[in-house]
Amino acid sequence: MALARVSEKDRKNIIWTFMEELWENYVNARENNLPTTFNLFVFFNFGILKDGFTENDKLSVIKGYAKEKGFIKILDTEVHITKKGLKEFQKDIHDWDINT
Repeated sequence: MALARVSEKDRKNIIWTFMEELWENYVNARENNLPTTFNLFVFFNFGILKDGFTENDKLSVIKGYAKEKGFIKILDTEVHITKKGLKEFQKDIHDWDINT
């Protein structure tokens, strides 16, 4: 099955939604002394985006972004934030913010 054509606006929305939830999960994990590596398939907002794209479309966008920017590392179905990503999360405006 071919992946849908994802516009730049939709791509940014998918990335923003994923990265913001990843950060929330990371902060919660750190506060509660839990592992900071997460399963890609348990992201609540990522899974419920009602934008007409399949999970494969969204995963393709996220994996491409991970490879391009290096803020996150994805191995099989696990994702974690890299040192470069931690620095980016500390900024007031992030690379993935929709209006950047």
